[in-house]
Amino acid sequence: MPIDLPEALERIGGDESFLHKLIDIYIEDFIERYAKLRKAIEQSDFKTIEEIGHSLKGSSGNLSLRKLCDTSADLEISGRIGNIEQARLLFIQLNQEFERLKNYLPTEKRRSIDKQWGENASETLPSQVQEKETDITILAADDSVPNQVLIKFYATQAGFQIDIARNGKEAVDFFRKKTYTIVFLDIHMPEVDGFEALNQMRRIEIDNILPRTPIIALTGSTFQEEGTTCLDAGFDDFIEKSSIQEALASVIKKHVERVRIQTEEIQLDKSIMPLIPEYIANRKEDIQRIRFALEKQNFDAIEDLGHKMKGSGKCYGFEKISMLGHRIENFARQKNIVEIEQSVDQMQAFLSNLPYK
Repeated sequence: MPIDLPEALERIGGDESFLHKLIDIYIEDFIERYAKLRKAIEQSDFKTIEEIGHSLKGSSGNLSLRKLCDTSADLEISGRIGNIEQARLLFIQLNQEFERLKNYLPTEKRRSIDKQWGENASETLPSQVQEKETDITILAADDSVPNQVLIKFYATQAGFQIDIARNGKEAVDFFRKKTYTIVFLDIHMPEVDGFEALNQMRRIEIDNILPRTPIIALTGSTFQEEGTTCLDAGFDDFIEKSSIQEALASVIKKHVERVRIQTEEIQLDKSIMPLIPEYIANRKEDIQRIRFALEKQNFDAIEDLGHKMKGSGKCYGFEKISMLGHRIENFARQKNIVEIEQSVDQMQAFLSNLPYK
């Protein structure tokens, strides 16, 4: 437990109801200062970092919140000596310790805190920067606002693009509209839990002839049994939330590389090899036809071209052409110009990188 109850009660003369009032006051103060700390770290405002660390150290110590007290003391020092990297790390540790404290509160109180946290916390995360960019796009779903902040921080810090869903239903909606490199799903979410979201995403892949996306379970338990249950349910892997900082990059590397190897190993029938260059050239012409049809908003022509790509791609050994053709066909039917353009751009990039002239 994050709070030493006997010690805290002794400090205030054994009045347990008064202790609960103090905890409520501490939580409201922490949320407000945490938002200010985020801004101070973004601006490298070391004086404010030191002051917030000093303040949190005092209030945490008074409640016998030892880990929060120690972390706040280290934060105070990082501000005093101007160590921004250490301040960023301690910012994350404060979040983790506060989450542990919150989990010992009654359900209604936790919900109230999550709402307040969401209203006070800026969406902009302290970050070393955004210099690193990759083509890896992540979808992560978690109904806890602090966890959302933490996951987004780690992913952005590692240079990944990430979308955050607040629940399983929202995650499925994201997945239906956009292609992701990898997905992380919290198991326990309201409305649609992680298991149901997984099943719906797999159905979307099947219905739309999409390649299998690595979907990773986020578990709050340290018990191996829960991870085994996730694997049995069809998840590709699982991560305990407490170790996500260390595990995020390695899990992404492991599963994304495996998928890329599978998708890049195009199996071609040697007998049709002489036909491949002309087939690719014709599909490149189709791309230009689609772009011209888009200018005229001729969705019937786009739907027809997408349908033909869908039917021919697999026959020539190019599953991705079939998949993107299917997307173009569907989005033409919906008259969704943005999604058509994105799918056409992906098709053009894929065709341009093929070793056939």
